[in-house]
Amino acid sequence: MRTGLSIVFIMGLFMFCIPVGAHHGNAEFAMTQSVSLQATVTDFMWTNPHIVIYFDAKNENGQVQHWSCEASAPPHLHRAGWDRDSLKPGDHVTVVAHPAKNGQPVGILMKVVLADGHELNAVL
Repeated sequence: MRTGLSIVFIMGLFMFCIPVGAHHGNAEFAMTQSVSLQATVTDFMWTNPHIVIYFDAKNENGQVQHWSCEASAPPHLHRAGWDRDSLKPGDHVTVVAHPAKNGQPVGILMKVVLADGHELNAVL
């Protein structure tokens, strides 16, 4: 009897916690604006639930800022022509993103333009 009640209690906790794990929104990003940054890739994380690109880019004062941009999940980007080897540390690229509203060096990725001009779109 005690085991059965414990199982029901634990299942109830899981049911309560599922809505708490809901997907985050984009409210902190200026989705009507974009920035285009000449960048050097420092890391490329091909992971679920979102890929993340880390890169260095100079700000308007010429100082290097360490940025990160998030994009869709790997399966979505794979359909758009991306793969886990699309970007490597040291690659010189142009990153186009929706910037954070608070001015922090983070964004939602729109596209990456490789040095050879090839575009990798992140908006499907």
